[in-house]
Amino acid sequence: MGEKVTPLTASAPALTLAEVLKIYTQPAQLEMMTLADSAPWLYAALAQLRQLEQDGAVVAGIGDLRIADRTAMTARLLFSFINVADLPAPVVSPVSGGSLSVTWSMGEKEVKFSCFPDGQTLYFQCEDDDVLKDGIVDLGTAESARTALKWLLQP
Repeated sequence: MGEKVTPLTASAPALTLAEVLKIYTQPAQLEMMTLADSAPWLYAALAQLRQLEQDGAVVAGIGDLRIADRTAMTARLLFSFINVADLPAPVVSPVSGGSLSVTWSMGEKEVKFSCFPDGQTLYFQCEDDDVLKDGIVDLGTAESARTALKWLLQP
């Protein structure tokens, strides 16, 4: 007699086919990526992100400070694009609803990135607490993130 075979069933995939295709077909896969040796701030940024992923919680009266998986993935992609070596370590902070804020500061200038669970990332160039410029970071090309941070280093 033959062996009994138990049919296997698959659960829903973690990502839809459209999301997988978007991830693997974006031009970003061809961009020059930043290595920790060339950007000393990268270790600090990744360590802060990892700590937030582990410590995130729902805080009564404040909100849900857990970092969504896709938000963390977006932040890591953003970090990998930034090849500006002379930056200080950023401050990585949770934002209610699974979002994340990454802020680089030098003197009166700041560049803030907001990463959201839907994969969108915004940037804000600020001086003396005023927003001078803002926009959407195109994660298909690294230039919009790099340009915002190069502005931070200008005298």
